[in-house]
Amino acid sequence: MKFDELNLNPSVLKGLNDLGNTNPTSLQETIIPAFLDGKNAFVKAGDIQGKVEVISITTVDTISKNKDEKGTLVLVLTPNPKGAHHIVGQISELAKHEEVTTATIDMDGDREAQEKAVLNGTSVLVANPGRLLDIMEDNLFILRNVKFLVIDGLDEMIDIGLEEQLKKIKKRVMSESQKLLFTNELNNNVKSLADNFLESPALIGFENLGSNGQTLQGPPEVSKDLSQGYINVPSRMKITTLMAHIEKTPADKCVIFTASKRGTDRLYRIFRKNNMKVTSLHGKLSDEKRSQRFANFANGDVQFLLVSDISASELNLDKVTQVINYDVPNDPDEYKYRANLVGAGKASRIVSLVSKQDQSDIRELKNEIGQSPEELPLPEKVVEKLEERKKKGKKQKRDSRPKRGSKGKKEKKERSKNKMELPRPSYEKLSGGRTGEADERTGVVEFFRKLFS
Repeated sequence: MKFDELNLNPSVLKGLNDLGNTNPTSLQETIIPAFLDGKNAFVKAGDIQGKVEVISITTVDTISKNKDEKGTLVLVLTPNPKGAHHIVGQISELAKHEEVTTATIDMDGDREAQEKAVLNGTSVLVANPGRLLDIMEDNLFILRNVKFLVIDGLDEMIDIGLEEQLKKIKKRVMSESQKLLFTNELNNNVKSLADNFLESPALIGFENLGSNGQTLQGPPEVSKDLSQGYINVPSRMKITTLMAHIEKTPADKCVIFTASKRGTDRLYRIFRKNNMKVTSLHGKLSDEKRSQRFANFANGDVQFLLVSDISASELNLDKVTQVINYDVPNDPDEYKYRANLVGAGKASRIVSLVSKQDQSDIRELKNEIGQSPEELPLPEKVVEKLEERKKKGKKQKRDSRPKRGSKGKKEKKERSKNKMELPRPSYEKLSGGRTGEADERTGVVEFFRKLFS
């Protein structure tokens, strides 16, 4: 496909030809038609080649189609100054055949000049949320005519704490606008914020969720035929319980979700020590390593998949025999996505290991999913070890008590006897006078001695 086969504005095509850019990338081939159809789009792209060009092409096309409109028509939000300047540079190069005014609003620039650009209605603002929101709030300013809103690096924005700023900026954009959101990862926080901005978006780049034209759907309901259970785990016996449960309920394919990469790494070492075929996925893996490990599990080369920092909605799996929540998810939607990984069959199940701090989460899950997971008994090995631990604890308690022999009893008796005796009086200080020879003694005692002698 070539750019001139797309229904882009002629001024955009001229700009692309000037830059020697005639063929769109695969990403551009997917996103641009959705944009031209007026759809909102949610794109998993990260730093994929052609992303910035997509932003510049759609921006200039929007300006070209709204020449008679005044004020800011395009708002692009990006997490850092470097990215903002790069996008502005690409837009400026492409917009040589169109009257487009641009401004970068970032924490490194001159605040006064940036404020002037915002208040004067620059047609394209490429902004870092923090600085833009400061200017808008200080001036009680709103954007009334934005036609196109782009958010680049949605997951990165959340990671650096800009979620609330994005929501506040959205409230100050008063016009209906077409939206294009980019993210590198899809987790619950990203999905929640995307849902806040988008309604029925086209999904692009999410293999397990769909392709261009498919809308973002909520999690599927948990199948009534699925076996659901949970085990109340004794203190400091979570790993023991996990290994005993796996031994008791063998599965062809088992996915185990943990709350952190640290937890996943620890379990990985234990599984390997027990000669179990295992691999792991976490959010910090490169795309290449992630794809390879995922393929190893999907192809059946390994039996166990340990997952952390990745939503089950991103795992394109089927026919998983068992899902184990080593750590109970605090989001009911995530539980539903995990349950959806489990295939049909009597041996298929989802089991949660519930420690003391997970009690509130499991109660919330019971209320949300409408079906109560069944409490499962502790595996026999765990019960045996728990009994051994109790016996050992009692023995240590007995051994720690001080031993008392006959000597100890005698000392105790002497202390009791001494405690019951009255203190013996001392007459030494009753004399009231000096010490010396007998005939020189005076005082009360001497007076009575002479009186009764």
